[in-house]
Amino acid sequence: MSRSSKDYEIGRGRPPKATRWKKGKSANPGGRSSARPIGLLEMIDRLLLTSVKITRDGESKRVTALEAILEQLWSKGIAGDRRARAVYLRCRELAPQAADGKVQITFADSEYSRAFSAHDVGSSGDE
Repeated sequence: MSRSSKDYEIGRGRPPKATRWKKGKSANPGGRSSARPIGLLEMIDRLLLTSVKITRDGESKRVTALEAILEQLWSKGIAGDRRARAVYLRCRELAPQAADGKVQITFADSEYSRAFSAHDVGSSGDE
């Protein structure tokens, strides 16, 4: 049942024969693109922000892994574990703090950071 080219109707689902895919040719010759590799920092962020189930005062609760870690460090620090207390305090030092809707970043003490903090950070730099 072959039709002549005069009888062939072009329309939805019936493209012109000249523009059809050629036999043996792929619509995607490069193949499926590979997934973007996940960076270390992105992986750490994902892990720390995953939800975990903890039991606090006999009640189950879902919190982020980061919150669970900090709570555990706090509990151990209060109980007298000096290392846990030091790690908890270091985390508090490194965490950006919000003040008036602006983020403040604490730099490590170095010649560069002293020069940076001496520079007027509030200037626009459009001079």
